[in-house]
Amino acid sequence: MRRTRVGAAAVAALLVVMVAVPGSAGADSRIPVSSVDDATSPVANRIAAVTNIISATNARLARVITAYPPNSCTEFCPVADGFIAALSAYNALGESVAEACASEGGPSDGLGASVIADADAFAADTSATGIANQLASIATVLGNADDRLGGIRVPDSGPPESPEAAALNALSVVVSEGGNAAGGWLGASFDYPPNPCAVDG
Repeated sequence: MRRTRVGAAAVAALLVVMVAVPGSAGADSRIPVSSVDDATSPVANRIAAVTNIISATNARLARVITAYPPNSCTEFCPVADGFIAALSAYNALGESVAEACASEGGPSDGLGASVIADADAFAADTSATGIANQLASIATVLGNADDRLGGIRVPDSGPPESPEAAALNALSVVVSEGGNAAGGWLGASFDYPPNPCAVDG
């Protein structure tokens, strides 16, 4: 997992996600993401903001699967690579959550994403090219979220009821939901089930 330091922002680590209920493809089906991390906010809150980002990508993925179900392909499938990239990104996040659960409170390192913004510009395009673009955006946002998580210095291992452990568990649930959805489309498995993050204090 790439650990990163992120600069303090004027707002708390809250994700601002504007979600239009997916229906027929169109501008109103966009699920844009705009999130600013605040390194001074409590760790559990910062992790919860990452969870909100993944919830948004999961909603996008559900919209994509509705528009382009698995049986849409016969021989060559033009969007398969996009689903593979999304599944790979979910797996990377699952691994990062597992590492964070086992954290000894080490320092952050590397470069990360203090600001994550994506307008979901291709939401209205349900052609094969549009679906591929939507999946590419999903994979990019997931990668940014993984970078964000890497920039959060999780305290020394705490009990399962600690706010940090609870937040990581909630994150693992939504990561698992998205990973299973992407894997299900491909007929592949997702490697990281929800992590109880039950570590000894």
